[in-house]
Amino acid sequence: MPPLDLDLEPRAPLPPLEAPRLAAVEASRADEGRLQGCLEAAPGYFVLTEGAPPSPDAAARLLDEAEADPCRRVLLLERRRGGAAVGVLDVWLDQPEPGTAHLGLLLVAERLQGQGLGAEAAAALERSLGAAGYGLLRLSVGDENPGAHAFWERQGYAPVGRLAGGVTVYEKPLAG
Repeated sequence: MPPLDLDLEPRAPLPPLEAPRLAAVEASRADEGRLQGCLEAAPGYFVLTEGAPPSPDAAARLLDEAEADPCRRVLLLERRRGGAAVGVLDVWLDQPEPGTAHLGLLLVAERLQGQGLGAEAAAALERSLGAAGYGLLRLSVGDENPGAHAFWERQGYAPVGRLAGGVTVYEKPLAG
C-alpha cells in the first residue's frame, strides 16, 4: 500500500458518516446523557461481554478515554428523522498503524436490532473512512459473542488472527 497523505490532525472530524436512516455525530460532554442512554439501551451486550449492565458512569468513562486519545472518536448514531440517538460507534484512527482504523464498538439499541441499522452504520463508517484515505478497517470480537461474529462476517469482514482470551480479529479493505 502506498504511503498515506491524510491531512487528519488530532481531533479532526471524519467526513460525514450518513446512512439511509442514520447519521453520526461526534459525542461531546454535552451528549453524555444521550450516550449513557444508548449504552443502557443495549444491556444484553454488556452482560454478555462484561458480566453486568453498563455502570451509571459508563458514558463519562468512555468520553474520558476518548478525550485522552487524539486518535479516538466516539460517535452517536441518530435517526435521520427525529434525531433520537439509537446507537454508538467507538473508533480509533491510525490504529494499530497509519491507514488502518480499529472499530472498538458498534452498538444499536436492543429494541432496534435486527432492522439493518447496524449494517447501515458499518457501511457508512467504511465509506467515511475510505473517503478519509483509510485502506483497512479492523475489529475484534470475543468468543462469548457468536452473534457478532456472524454479523461481521455477513458484512464482508474476514478473520485474520486470534488474540489471547478468545478474541478473533477481523479486517475489511476499504474503497478510497
